[in-house]
Amino acid sequence: MISSTLVANTIQPLYSKKLLDHAVADVRLLEFAQQQELGANAGNTSVRFFRPPQADLAAAGAPAALTEGVAPTVYRDIAFTPIDIALGQIGQVSKVTDIANNVGLVRYLDTAITLMGEEFALDVDTRMRNQLVHQTTGLTKRYGQGLADFATLAAATTANGCIIPRDILDAKTRLAINRTPKIGGYYVAIAPPQVTRDMLNNAAWLSLVSAQNAAKVFKGEIGEYSGVKIIEATNPFTEDETEGTFDDVLAGGAVNTTGLIYSTIVTGKGAYGGVNMKKMGSSLDKPTIIINDKADKSDPLNQFVLIGWKAYWASVVLNANWGVTLRTKSQFL
Repeated sequence: MISSTLVANTIQPLYSKKLLDHAVADVRLLEFAQQQELGANAGNTSVRFFRPPQADLAAAGAPAALTEGVAPTVYRDIAFTPIDIALGQIGQVSKVTDIANNVGLVRYLDTAITLMGEEFALDVDTRMRNQLVHQTTGLTKRYGQGLADFATLAAATTANGCIIPRDILDAKTRLAINRTPKIGGYYVAIAPPQVTRDMLNNAAWLSLVSAQNAAKVFKGEIGEYSGVKIIEATNPFTEDETEGTFDDVLAGGAVNTTGLIYSTIVTGKGAYGGVNMKKMGSSLDKPTIIINDKADKSDPLNQFVLIGWKAYWASVVLNANWGVTLRTKSQFL
């Protein structure tokens, strides 16, 4: 009798050329950054942003009563505050042999290019995120349910530390008090799924958030509350018991008994910025891919292909008063 065991060496799996879906980070910070164009051959190794003066009735030369026939002698000075960021290169490279590229069942080069684009976007978002949540140089800090500080939030239960409607209202109020410019007529709250889950699972939220019939303005938007567009993103800064220390749960990070702390970024226009490289053939959301598939001294027989990208880039907090890092817990465990 001939059985499959007997002829095992003649049987092979049927390999599917269609790759399975994979996890892709949903990043949103770049969409709301103020971007400065960087052109080629401009001789720039840094970018300077300028913050103009704001209205101040106590400043020298502010509006004052005039005396008939007497010219004013105190003049309003106009001073600009510079904000400099030094540019730096970031990049990535992958290597595929000619044999793998020519006889492989899947398109390795296409996969490498797709992966690099995703990692570029994730890297840019992560760098911005870490600047915005920084405990001393980041945006204005607030803690869930009006708690005083990080230690109090870390010790709170998830029920006493999760987001409530007042948190978004308070963050919006702070931005309004600081006369923060809006983005298309709105402020935006960029929140992780753990936080938006608490919003959508709460009757108080659902009675306030207009999600079903409201016009969607931004990608990833789940609703609007009091002039704040709520947008979901999947690259949050998560902390355990130490403020400023990233705890990567997806990589096996520890979680204390009272839950992780998640940062939601509530921002207006001009809170943070970055460099746009479109004039150099690239952009922050789509890098220029470099493919080297020619023989040279290091590869005389053209036995491999190199794929990579590089960017000359930086980001910066432009005005900490125009954005809020709202730290809360989540009842999703």
